[in-house]
Amino acid sequence: MTFRELLNARELPPRETLILLTHHLGMDQAEIYRDLDRQIPAAELRRVRRDAERRRAGWPLQYLTGRAWFWSLPLEVGRGVLVPRPETETLVEAALRRAPAGGYLADVGTGSGAILAAISVERPDLRLIGVEKSPVAMRYAERNLEGRADVLLGDLCTPLAEPQDVIVANLPYVRLDEYPRLPEDVRHEPRMALVSGADGLALIRRLVRQAPSHLKVGGWLLLEIGAGQGDAVAESLRRRGFADIFRQEDLGGIERVVGGRWPCAPN
Repeated sequence: MTFRELLNARELPPRETLILLTHHLGMDQAEIYRDLDRQIPAAELRRVRRDAERRRAGWPLQYLTGRAWFWSLPLEVGRGVLVPRPETETLVEAALRRAPAGGYLADVGTGSGAILAAISVERPDLRLIGVEKSPVAMRYAERNLEGRADVLLGDLCTPLAEPQDVIVANLPYVRLDEYPRLPEDVRHEPRMALVSGADGLALIRRLVRQAPSHLKVGGWLLLEIGAGQGDAVAESLRRRGFADIFRQEDLGGIERVVGGRWPCAPN
């Protein structure tokens, strides 16, 4: 079978077929288009078709290639770790603006390590720590960060020994009743990285309670949220005693980050 015949077969959308071809043949898309009548080697064709079948069954394309892009960085991903999303770059931007020179920054629930990888490229002066509850996700983070941050196994802020200038978190925020309606490929990602109680805010509320004991005076807690959760999260920060609370939209115009500054000694 040639490239042209496989693309015309429409086993997948042509863009996704091209991605699988480039992954398995080590070619770029321009090479494929220049030689559309080239025969695909039998072994590579079997691998492409095997992954096309998995994709039709709902596997994320990033799991099939083992790679996702975030902040223009290639990251290793696979089963057992959340695929990083472009909207999370809004959280990176918020952290870069608020982290002091030479400061301490922790990413709680670091997953693949995408947030810390992006921050480490822009701010090598910062001392970075990631905390992850899943041993599988932690291994991805360690490989993606390549020693640019310490990655600790644990729940939320528990492993943090030093007070932080900034704590960032992209915790699960999907509602329990919302989960069955998510796209099939999203439901192939780890449920524990997506769902957080009846209203989606159970883990965020826990972190808001914990964070002051792990922040320096004047330190920031920055949280990624889902659509429509801004009011509830901002109110949670206010009640806990945070000041200078702000809300930031992503490029799609959806409120994506809520944050606040801890103004006093931890209690």
